[in-house]
Amino acid sequence: MRKVCSNCGTPVPDPNAPAPVVEPPPVIRSNGIAIAGLVMGILTLALSALPGIPFLTGLLGMIFSIAGIAKKNARSKGAAVAGLILSVAGLAFSVIYLFVFTIPGVTKYLAKAEEAKSYASSLGVIWRHLL
Repeated sequence: MRKVCSNCGTPVPDPNAPAPVVEPPPVIRSNGIAIAGLVMGILTLALSALPGIPFLTGLLGMIFSIAGIAKKNARSKGAAVAGLILSVAGLAFSVIYLFVFTIPGVTKYLAKAEEAKSYASSLGVIWRHLL
């Protein structure tokens, strides 16, 4: 039987009853790996026109971002997802830039250099005949 206050009628807790178990809330840790993934993603996108560098930063950004997403009880999962998206986009832009601008530009440069080399050698032959 429950005891109630004789004045107001509110239930009175039983002094012999066990205390309720209160579990602490889960500890939410900062997610530095996710922030590192976001920073690497931003760098990948910003440096996507440079040769080589975006592949390194993009790979690191993807690794850090995936690790940040997989980390339990951590905040900043949105930063990890954004880092993953930026890393992939930066890598895609880097590959597109490589095939659209860098490779054709280098090929054109090498062709012009070969043309200049043959022109210079032909001038050398003419010059030697004149002397």
